[in-house]
Amino acid sequence: MPRDGRVKAWLVPAASLLGAGWFFATALIVGVVIGRWADGKTGLEPTFTLIGAVFGLAVALYGGYRMLQPLMNGLGDEPPE
Repeated sequence: MPRDGRVKAWLVPAASLLGAGWFFATALIVGVVIGRWADGKTGLEPTFTLIGAVFGLAVALYGGYRMLQPLMNGLGDEPPE
């Protein structure tokens, strides 16, 4: 950390993007895993996997948009260093 106590300007956006990436991956993987589990229980092989993938993608897109909105709104606030 710099001596004056400020966090580097790139650290907060990088952490936000890293968190959004993990959220995207986790939401999609959880949707597919739940769909595979439901396919195994019902015997309808690709149906619930596809539904889970689409649902996971929808959750990832919506949640990612909500997570990155404050970052996108604050991009023009600070002058470049």
